[in-house]
Amino acid sequence: MTFYLLLGLSSAALALLMTPLVSRGSIRLGLVDAPGGRKVHAQSVSRLGGVAVVGATVLAMILVPFWAPERFDPAIWSTLQPFAAAGALIFGVGLLDDVRGVGPWPKLGTQIVAAAVMMASGLLIQRITVAGATWELGWLAWPITTMWIVGLTNAFNLIDGMDGLATGVAALAGSACGVILILRGHPAEAMVLAALVGAAVAFLVFNFTPASIFLGDSGSLLIGFLLATTAIAGWQKGATALAAGVPLLIFALPLADVLTTIVRRGRPRSGGSLTAATALRQLVEPDRQHIHHRLLALGWSPSRTVVVLYLITAVLSLLALATAQTP
Repeated sequence: MTFYLLLGLSSAALALLMTPLVSRGSIRLGLVDAPGGRKVHAQSVSRLGGVAVVGATVLAMILVPFWAPERFDPAIWSTLQPFAAAGALIFGVGLLDDVRGVGPWPKLGTQIVAAAVMMASGLLIQRITVAGATWELGWLAWPITTMWIVGLTNAFNLIDGMDGLATGVAALAGSACGVILILRGHPAEAMVLAALVGAAVAFLVFNFTPASIFLGDSGSLLIGFLLATTAIAGWQKGATALAAGVPLLIFALPLADVLTTIVRRGRPRSGGSLTAATALRQLVEPDRQHIHHRLLALGWSPSRTVVVLYLITAVLSLLALATAQTP
């Protein structure tokens, strides 16, 4: 446990140092998110926060094993290779979108390729356990795993519409998943989450309302991707499989938002017919109907909205930990 604590603290320290530098560089380059439209902020804000979070996470994972080699198993690096390869794809397309803009379909295609990389490495949802009964998925493991990874990746991107929301939810959910991974003996995946949570917590210093820097797609997409993929390891591997309700509780908020978004955007509009092309176009159209937008419309302040959604995530995560089967 000491190793993971050192990893998280080191990542946090690096994020505290890197975030202001990235923010100033982003502003100088004009890479800012302007207010207006569906945005809830009132002034231009740097949108390259993902560079700081990911940079701190990666640097901590490289440096800490050298500081505490007696606590680190070098075999972990081979387990981390698919995470590094697939994560680089997600981060790359997100960063390109932050800098130049990328259409929704190239991003979706990249996410599917990244999911395929993880599945080819053996990371699959092969069974689902509900109420003590387990069902083997067979060939359905591939499409279900793809939907889980791509869905949760985009879920964190969708809730990244308010200062500190995606970052704080990621820190809470990542902490819960990290505890499960440590207890169930998955050091590689736990290492990823310890570094990621540390960086996210430190980034909140600059990202909480009023934010001076945003995650951007490079940050929100990669956070969602890493949480989705590391969760599968704790869910599927071990002497016993976790009940499906455990990861669903931990990620209830972003999953609920993405599911309601699909239902809302997928409905016919103005009583007209809905073709496949129209449905696909509607699915990628932004709106102001997400959970946080609805709470703001009720007259809640941004800080109150974010804190309440934090509390919901924390309570559900604690409930998931209480019901999880761990050694």
